[in-house]
Amino acid sequence: MSRNRAGAARGGHAARLVAGIVLAVALASGVRAQLPPPATEEPQAWPEAETVRMLLRADAAAALADCRVPGICPAGAGSAPASGPAAPAARSLDDIRVLAIFGMARSLRVDLNVNGAVLRYQSGRGAPIAGAAVAGAYQLLAIEDACVRLSRDGLERIACLDLGRAHP
Repeated sequence: MSRNRAGAARGGHAARLVAGIVLAVALASGVRAQLPPPATEEPQAWPEAETVRMLLRADAAAALADCRVPGICPAGAGSAPASGPAAPAARSLDDIRVLAIFGMARSLRVDLNVNGAVLRYQSGRGAPIAGAAVAGAYQLLAIEDACVRLSRDGLERIACLDLGRAHP
């Protein structure tokens, strides 16, 4: 008789163990059913607002419009000459400043500020070689000592270095 009771006790333990495993699996699947489904989509990049692009474009356009660096500014940037009947009067009032004269003998160069636009000329060439050159720009006639002779529309202008403002 004792054998039967021991076998029955062992069978009871096995039944409890199987019941516990079944209950644990059932609870685990129930908890999984309550969890939200895992995200299967790839995370998207941070969206760039259209207003940021517009601001960057506006900033770049403003910088190019105000460009005063010789050789970097595109043609037509900076101050464009006035057109129409008021053009001759406005051109005679052009603000021309000699910024620098440099080079040697036949390859003298001059940087001019004409109404805020920086232009670079080379002796022997009439048209600007760099800068924000626009149609109707001044033509270089000569570089003489610290002065520059220019011409546009039959009007000759002379501009000189301001030696009082020279800096090393």
